[in-house]
Formats: sequence, C-alpha cells, structure tokens
Amino acid sequence: MGRCSSCPELTAILLNSIGIAYMRTGNLSVSETYFTRALDLPETTKKFYSNISLINLLYIWLFKGAYEIIMREASALSLDYPDQYNIDYIRSVAQIALGYPEKAIELLNFLKSKGLPGMFRRRGLEIKGLAMRLKGKTYMAQEYYKESLESFIGVTSTYAPFPCAKALQLSRFAGAELPPKSLIRKCLNLAEKGSWGEQAAAQEIQALLIEDDKTCAEALFAAAQSYQRATQPLEACLSGLHSAYLAWKTSSPVFPDVLKFLAPLLPIHPGFKKDPILGDFATRIEPLLATETSSSESKGIRAYLIGEFRVFVNGERLSLKGWRNNKAILALVYLLLSPQHRIPRDHLFYLLWPRRSYRSEDNRVLFYKAIYLIRRNLRDPRLLTKHRDFYQLEDTWTDLGEIENLARLADATRDPREKEEYLSRAKELANGDLLPEFPYDRHIDEYRQYYYRLRKRLFGE
Repeated sequence: MGRCSSCPELTAILLNSIGIAYMRTGNLSVSETYFTRALDLPETTKKFYSNISLINLLYIWLFKGAYEIIMREASALSLDYPDQYNIDYIRSVAQIALGYPEKAIELLNFLKSKGLPGMFRRRGLEIKGLAMRLKGKTYMAQEYYKESLESFIGVTSTYAPFPCAKALQLSRFAGAELPPKSLIRKCLNLAEKGSWGEQAAAQEIQALLIEDDKTCAEALFAAAQSYQRATQPLEACLSGLHSAYLAWKTSSPVFPDVLKFLAPLLPIHPGFKKDPILGDFATRIEPLLATETSSSESKGIRAYLIGEFRVFVNGERLSLKGWRNNKAILALVYLLLSPQHRIPRDHLFYLLWPRRSYRSEDNRVLFYKAIYLIRRNLRDPRLLTKHRDFYQLEDTWTDLGEIENLARLADATRDPREKEEYLSRAKELANGDLLPEFPYDRHIDEYRQYYYRLRKRLFGE
C-alpha cells in the first residue's frame, strides 16, 4: 500500500476493490474499514473516487441496518447524477425503516427523471411499493411491486424475487391480487442463479404459497434467517414479523425462536410498527422481545473478544488449552469476528493458509481437521454448520456484535434516556483492546481498526 501513497487515485481504486471483495464475502466491518480509508485520502483524490467510496460506505451501513448513520451522513450531500440516484435510493430505504414513508416517496421523485437508468427505476418502484404499504395504500403498493417485478423479469435480473416476495406478502396478509403464476415461476428460476439474498427471497416466495398457516410460519422463519445471513436486515425483519404473526396465530412452537430472532431487528426498524397490516401486532410483542433476549444468555456460544478472550458454550467456559492446533483456534476466532459468524469455505482456508492451495488433498485434510476440532470442543456439532459453501457458528453472541447493536439502537431511538442507556452499556463492553492475545494477525488487525473507530464514535474521541 505504501507504494501507492504518491498516487491517491490508484490507492482509492485499490482500497475500494479490497472493500468490495470483503463485502461480497460478508465481512462488512472489514469492508467498511477499507471504504473509510479510501474516503479519508487527501484532497488530491478526484471527486469521482470519493463518491464511489461514499456510496460503498452507505451500502455497507444499509446492509448493517445503520439507518440513522445513513441519514446523518447522506442528508447534506448533493452529488452529480447518477451518484445522486444511489444516494436517494439508499436514503429512501432508511426512511422507510425509520417510519417516514412520506419522506421516502419524496426522495423517490427521481423515478420521474428523464433518462433514469433502468436499475434505479426498477429498485425505486419496489421501495415505493413498500412506502405505499406503510401508508395503507395496498392497491397502489401492489401495482408498484408488479411493475418492478415485471421490469426485473424483462431484463432477466436475479433480483426479481425481492419485489415478488413483497407482493405475495400483500396477497397473503392483505388480500391483494396474487401475482401471475407465470411470473412467480420465472422468479424462482432466476433465483437459482442469484446470490444468498435472491435465494432467501425465493424461500419466502415458496413459504408464502403454503396454504397451512402453521407450516407457512416455520418456512417464513427459515427465509428470514436466510435473509439475515445474506445481510438483508430489512427483509429479515419484515419476513420474521410475518412469521411471528402466523406462529402466534397458530400456537406454533417456533414462536419463541422467532421472537429471539426479532429482538435485535425490530427496534432498529420502528417503521414496521406503523404498518397498517402488522403494526399493532409488532407493538404488542415488543415487550416480549427483551424477555426473550435476557432468557437466552446461557444458551449457545457467548464470546468475549475485548479484553481477555473468553468463550462460553451453554454456560460453561471453553478451554483453549490442549487443542494443539493453532489454526483451529484461529478459525474459531475468525468466525466469531465475522458478521453473522459465517465465512466462505475457500476464504476461511485462505485466511488460515494464504500460501497454500485448497485444491491439494493434503491441505484440505488439514482444513477439515481444524473444523473437526472446533466441533469436538464445542460439544455440539449443531453450533458449527455448513450452508452451501459457508461455515457458520449458530446461536452466537459476542461483545463486539453487542456493541454494534447497542450503537444502532442508540441511533434509532428518539428517547434521550434510552439513548444514554444504550451508549452506557456499549461503553462498558468497549473497555479494553480487541483480542490482545493475537497481536500480529493481519485479519484480526483489520477488525481491530474497525473496533477503534467504533470506540471513537461511542466516546466522542
């Protein structure tokens, strides 16, 4: 990186490229570090590269559900088109999550612009449909969803399942007209070529087509979890809320699990409490969310990454002595650090052995030994699962993740006392260095930089 210091434009390209690579593997915090570094380059960097870095940062915050940060950082910006389309689209999503559909619709006035790129028009129509739903205009919402859906299918975009799923929500819960079956089939076919987000939307489509409410609730919950893995918090919350309603209605045993899932999501999406369809239900279950969070403290994995590194599994401390495999310990640490505690298999292998090839059978054996050792020491193989090409820790809490969540809650609340309470709890957890036991690990150091920036926000340094 030092060789590029005399050429800010080249440095900006490199930092953004690395950030995008990490974003695609789900490492949002590391990705944010690189985009921030690109944005902080000297004024000699051309405006074009600054805009790219800023927009990338806004998308990271969108994927993390940091809606107040988006509004604070983006509201004063006025960029050249098409950059401004990106800004207004992201802000409109944030306004919906925060409960201001009218402001979202104002931002979406760019839909009337001549020469608007098709991508922004299609996505803008989808978000305008969601805004109309929150305003109680179900018919108009369904029309916008349908137009967005048809437009995405017209260009064979794998994104088509997103507006299709939202349209089916209105069909199932508000009695709106069902989208044509031919369009639904095309969406499901397109999703097979898509990413985790599109496949999660396909899961939701299939769930909403199930006639039995109890079975539908369970399938919707699975879709909501998939959305969460795909870093789609708004969709995860909305799908989870529909699941919770059906689970409550049918006395499904999955109801407590859905409440636990919604506990960190619903508070940062206060807009859904204003939803004419499920808003009253969301308000009624809100007191149960805190109960569900506090009752599960001894379950699953709880890891303290700040100060002394400690891991507890179902209430018992996990001893790292006697593992005799530093790579297995590092793999566990990397998974604990990563958002959603999941990492693609190939990327995890690269982090552990950057100079070796996964194609070698001997190297794969080393990798699987490390995975086996983690599972054996966790004493519950269900806590380390494999979803397609990703390894993931299930039912996991970390102090770093809790600090992030408390910071988001502090941003989302309008109550000064609640804000101070959230910030106070976050500051208590942020009292120390991140993983001081691993001082020379490059990957951990990238998270360490992110943690220090988070501390500065909390303490106003």
